[in-house]
Amino acid sequence: MSAHIESAPIAPARGRDSDSGADLAVGRRAFGQLWIGASVWSLVFGGSAAASALNYVSSFPTIAARQQIAATTGKDTGFAVLLGPVSAVGTVGGYTVYKCFVFLTTIGAIWALLATTRLLRGEEDAGRWQLVLAGNTRASRATAATLTALGAGVAVIFAGTTVIVMLAGRNSKLGFGFGETALYGLSIAIAPAVFVGVGALTSQLGRTRRVATGLGACVFGVTFVVRMIADSGPQTRWLLWATPFGWTELVRPFTRNDPWPLLPAAAAALALCVGASILASRRDVGDGVLSSADVSLPRAFGLRSPVGLAVRLERAVLGAWCVGAAVAAFALGVIAKVTTGTVPASFDNYLKKFGAHGSFLDQYLGVAFLLLATTVALISANQVGAASDEETSGRLVHVLAQPTDRRMLFAGRLVLSAAAILSASLLAGFAAWLGAATQGINAGLGPMIGAGLNVVPVSLVALGIGAAMLAVAPRAAVSTVYAVVIGSLVIDLLGSTIPGIRWLEHVSLFHYMALVPAQDADARALVLTIAVAVALCVVATILFARRDMQSA
Repeated sequence: MSAHIESAPIAPARGRDSDSGADLAVGRRAFGQLWIGASVWSLVFGGSAAASALNYVSSFPTIAARQQIAATTGKDTGFAVLLGPVSAVGTVGGYTVYKCFVFLTTIGAIWALLATTRLLRGEEDAGRWQLVLAGNTRASRATAATLTALGAGVAVIFAGTTVIVMLAGRNSKLGFGFGETALYGLSIAIAPAVFVGVGALTSQLGRTRRVATGLGACVFGVTFVVRMIADSGPQTRWLLWATPFGWTELVRPFTRNDPWPLLPAAAAALALCVGASILASRRDVGDGVLSSADVSLPRAFGLRSPVGLAVRLERAVLGAWCVGAAVAAFALGVIAKVTTGTVPASFDNYLKKFGAHGSFLDQYLGVAFLLLATTVALISANQVGAASDEETSGRLVHVLAQPTDRRMLFAGRLVLSAAAILSASLLAGFAAWLGAATQGINAGLGPMIGAGLNVVPVSLVALGIGAAMLAVAPRAAVSTVYAVVIGSLVIDLLGSTIPGIRWLEHVSLFHYMALVPAQDADARALVLTIAVAVALCVVATILFARRDMQSA
């Protein structure tokens, strides 16, 4: 008798086709999560640029009117510091670039940073990235596929902006050509493209999306302040080559049409993305490059209570936010040097549109502290994100399994956030005074500390809004705070300069903040603002205690 031996079926080998198919699926899924947002922003970007151009030709129809605005605004250093390129406002294209520069580059960079950390570190925090890597792909390839999808999202913004501006440019009064319009679209895509790379890199450095986003926000703040310093005078203009916002400005579409700044932008974006892919392949899933060591001496600090644990976990991040606010304030104090020169009437009139009065120095500092208020208010987004991550990741369930009062836990986190806001505000006031003092400008330590404290109430309202959303819909809490704070800044900046939309200022948080020292602080408004913040936090605490925990 002969034995009959059955051979076991042979599993198909993992080849290039299966690997590329998995990577393609990862990229398609990532693009499916962001294409709607990218399409909406492309419409907003293109519509804003087209509206600015059409508004210019209707408001300044004659050559004489355009020469006048160029003479009064085109050489204004103060305008350049706040709003970017102003040298060519006597032309339709130059005015369009100037009018939309801050709004479009800021929104584009923040959108790209948040989208990238959500698709990379956010997916990893939720545990879905581990499932992706269980298939026929590796961390480096999956990261590259996701970054390709994000690049496609940036391409959507470029295409939408270019097409809309091109359609508007068919108006004979605008006269925009195809090439220069495409170059304008590329210049707008610089900030989103670079901050996709920034978000990708910080997603490998931090252990959570919150940390990754916080690191990216610090990069955003530093590069934005560097651009402001670069525009403060001819001696510092070389710094424009050190920041993505400077690269956008140096392109000068519709006027100079210089494509060379696109090269460092492309190189930076590529280097950051390649670096992120390499780091993704060299670390464990769920870990970060900047994570702590596996072995360390025992430390009991913060382990006796949930609030103490929050302090232990968040002190480094909150310290970084306070340092970032102080650095930004110091830089704005240094830039106050521009107020010692001849004050252009156009810039003085511009600051007065914010309701600022007093000396030119006071007016400048009032608007500077409006920008600092945005930075301090974003601490709320960071802390709301920390609380949301703690809940959706399931870690909070283990804390609540102990004899813990949910209301005390939630209130303790809010008190910690409020303390960080207060500390950052005090440091910002001191740093602004110190920065001005280095330039021989006596702004007064007391007034600067007071101006710093003046930003606390609106920042607490932002915290209250985030707390309320955290108590109702934790997954939407972070994006809500970012939308409220950034939206309030944009509305305040645009509403002050465009009479037709001034009514929108009433929905801005910063509309209810006096621009100290350019305005006198309103004690009644301060009390009401703090009362609203406290009420929101109390309601949020009650709602949080009554609902079930949510997980990813």
